[in-house]
Amino acid sequence: MKSKEGTRNTSSLMDCVGSWTARRPILDNGYFSALKDDSMSRERFVRSQKQFFFAVRYFSRPMAALMARMPDSASRQGLIHNLSEEHGFDDEGAVTGFDPALAHDLTFLAFLRTLGVSGAEMTREREGPEVRAFNSGLIGTCMMERVELAFGCLGVIEYAFADICELIGRKVVERGWIAPDELVHYKLHAQIDKRHAADFFKVVDGAWSRDAAARAAVEDGIVLGLHLFNRFYEDLHTAPGDGL
Repeated sequence: MKSKEGTRNTSSLMDCVGSWTARRPILDNGYFSALKDDSMSRERFVRSQKQFFFAVRYFSRPMAALMARMPDSASRQGLIHNLSEEHGFDDEGAVTGFDPALAHDLTFLAFLRTLGVSGAEMTREREGPEVRAFNSGLIGTCMMERVELAFGCLGVIEYAFADICELIGRKVVERGWIAPDELVHYKLHAQIDKRHAADFFKVVDGAWSRDAAARAAVEDGIVLGLHLFNRFYEDLHTAPGDGL
């Protein structure tokens, strides 16, 4: 059972996450504004999502790099749980364990198939500089920065992605691009990513409460994560695409 002090500290950190996210609202950028006002074409959306696949496929690698830096099992647990889910671990079904079909890169490929993108087409898709910049920013942060900063960065990306997933899932159904009963990947992440974010922030909550330098590092990580994620979507929105 958590102490009252622990609950209060966690609330304070999550309040900071919510405050920074509200001050730097990713959903107000060009990409999501176009999605919300229906000015984004289906072709442009599909092209951006084909590139986003490479971020989904890569995301577990920065987490694994950060996990390797943690000194004990207690500090690795939140990352292990998230990494397991990234690779298809299901602990809520009738039979728990790894299901390869639930690995997040494969569920995203299933999402792309509902948009008419074949696996063969994705084997020919090349990563653009937008996604490489985003992935490189994450791996560099998780390998080289203070661990508190890295946890803040990954945590706020998970936190923001839950609302992004809700918006994308709703809009693709509203616009008739995907039938409601065929929506995959985004439906799941709208439900679980706030929990994933809490797992990350739980690891640094103690340092946040006790150490001014660690607190500043977590805050810097939050700001960095929001910048990287926002920049990625803005770059996807403005990337050249044969006039689409």
